[in-house]
Amino acid sequence: MDRREVLRVSSLILGYSLTAGTAAALLGGCKADTARDWIPRTISNKEADLLAEICETILPKTDTPGAKDALCHRYIDEMVTNFYSDDEKNNFKSDLKLFDDKSKEKHSKIFIALNSNERESILGILSDEAKNSQRSDKNKSHIFSTIKQATISGYFTSEVGAKGGLCEFLPVPGPFKGCIDYSTVGKAYVL
Repeated sequence: MDRREVLRVSSLILGYSLTAGTAAALLGGCKADTARDWIPRTISNKEADLLAEICETILPKTDTPGAKDALCHRYIDEMVTNFYSDDEKNNFKSDLKLFDDKSKEKHSKIFIALNSNERESILGILSDEAKNSQRSDKNKSHIFSTIKQATISGYFTSEVGAKGGLCEFLPVPGPFKGCIDYSTVGKAYVL
């Protein structure tokens, strides 16, 4: 495979992996509201709490900040508010109930009341469902895929995710060295 073919295939894969809402949020510069007295604009407070726990289960706090620290749930609410149609907003809100429904079915508790292992098992089930639904209907994104993509894009485009997260950004361009030992440069990418 030549370089042009690799670039073409890579761009197609990236293009297919981003939902329209995620792409619009990235291009539109969607930013989460960082005020302490934040009020969700599209989802209810209860749904915002659920969404925060889902995001934190996807990107938990370890030695690096988690999704809650990066306010990913606020980013997602902002993205849904600004870039979704009314029908898409209603579908998003109704699809959020799937997390509690699966939790009640499997553990007889709502998602927020589950421990971390139980939450991960629910996300595993929903991840499998998302893969299967994507195979059957390529035009409709499963709620788990939507939240996962938005959590990841919200995390890495936030200041918390960029500065204290899983990578580092060094804005000063240096010389290009195509073949270097990874251990000498670390995980640098943002400052």
